[in-house]
Amino acid sequence: DDTNLSGQLTVAFDASDRINYYATYAKTFKTIGVNLGGGPAIEIPPEDVQHVEIGLKSTPFPGVTANLTAYNTEIKDFQTQVLVPNNPRPVIASADEVRVRGVEFDGSAAIGDSVSVFASVAYTDGEYVSFPNAPLPLELTGQAQPFVDASGGQLPGISKWAASAGGEYRIPVSFLGTAGEFFTGGEFSWRDDFSSSATPSQFLNVDSYALVNLRLGFRADNGWSTQLWVRNAFDEEYFELLQAAPGGQGAGHYGAQLGDPRTYGVTLRYAF
Repeated sequence: DDTNLSGQLTVAFDASDRINYYATYAKTFKTIGVNLGGGPAIEIPPEDVQHVEIGLKSTPFPGVTANLTAYNTEIKDFQTQVLVPNNPRPVIASADEVRVRGVEFDGSAAIGDSVSVFASVAYTDGEYVSFPNAPLPLELTGQAQPFVDASGGQLPGISKWAASAGGEYRIPVSFLGTAGEFFTGGEFSWRDDFSSSATPSQFLNVDSYALVNLRLGFRADNGWSTQLWVRNAFDEEYFELLQAAPGGQGAGHYGAQLGDPRTYGVTLRYAF
């Protein structure tokens, strides 16, 4: 049984017709958990989340948007999934405190009636403020002490830097006797390297990678469209995550989840 009160408060100020400032405070939680993945059932305390965010949304010129956000999130009793020795299934661990803070920018622009572009960049810093009983990292497998102090370590799955950009070009045409527009466009995305382990490990860091997606097609004025597309156009080889092998499958072994290779196809769509 558990009870909690959560909520969000946002205050916004229109400095002009083109600029809006805002500030948000939010409090939420994740309820208690119970480990049933092997061994004794262990109660995991609930998470408590405190989030503060400030930012601005603007249209500095007609057809142009520019938004900026800064935030700080603190989580008490952070629930994270880990692998422990001699257990083939993941279990939940509780870190005393974690913090994630960062700054994000995104913008877009329409250039005439034919061209639209966008770009974004984000800086994110996530760390364990206090995690004195973290499970052993891969390189300490077999150590007599079953836990290490991961306080100050990097949170998994978070890249310090990430960026994306893209655009689309459109031109009115008639295709098979139907009025509409031809379009072609693409997106570029990049992320910095990141930890892929609940306890930071030098062997379970995923390298940075960049992906490019492309598309071209036709949109009819009467609601149907078709497009050819390709994802990961340059067939970048990358990992989505690295993970130590579960207990019993060999000390020091680890595996990977591979990113999707070049994938292409055609999409037909009709809206009514």
